[in-house]
Amino acid sequence: MQSHRYSALLMVMVALMLAACSGGGASTSIKADLAEFMFDPQSWEVPAGETITIEITNSGTIAHEWVLLRPGVTISDESDLPDTEEELLANFVYWEEEVEPGETNTYTFTAPAEGTYQIICAIEGHFNGGMEGELTVVASGG
Repeated sequence: MQSHRYSALLMVMVALMLAACSGGGASTSIKADLAEFMFDPQSWEVPAGETITIEITNSGTIAHEWVLLRPGVTISDESDLPDTEEELLANFVYWEEEVEPGETNTYTFTAPAEGTYQIICAIEGHFNGGMEGELTVVASGG
């Protein structure tokens, strides 16, 4: 009985060591500065499937959002957005965060599949004012 416990413990330890060495948990860091009415930079590139750490600074005087739209979703005008936040979140948004004026916050999300994704500020008047960017997701190097 004692040897079975030892074997099970050894197998768990080996599995944990392999997971730690397998490249799982790779991460990439990016930054975004938001202000009236722009993103700086306006484009980012990240590897698919990795954990992305984003530091968002709101240099403006009003709240702004960094909204990553779902694969295949793009808008050309705010009138393309749904009327309710529930529908926006359910059908348009892959990931989003709002940052208050003067704040810098750090968040994480998992990068979607390879492709090009639209970044917007979904607060009324902000997209039409120029708050649009692009996230390019490339094959992971792992």
